[in-house]
Amino acid sequence: MELQINDMTCGGCAAAVTRAVTNLDSGAKVDSDVATRNVKINSGAAPGSLLAAIQAAGFHPVEKTGA
Repeated sequence: MELQINDMTCGGCAAAVTRAVTNLDSGAKVDSDVATRNVKINSGAAPGSLLAAIQAAGFHPVEKTGA
């Protein structure tokens, strides 16, 4: 799944997003690019659960379609 998180503005934000995802799925692979505010997640967890976890961490993810 690929997300755009416009309010992920620094390395601390990226770490918080990664922590939110890995708290849900410890085996998830999270690749964040703060410069583009793009996050790629490889996880067995349901996409809705991942979005909810990131939102609960205080961010506003938007799922990219066609990626």
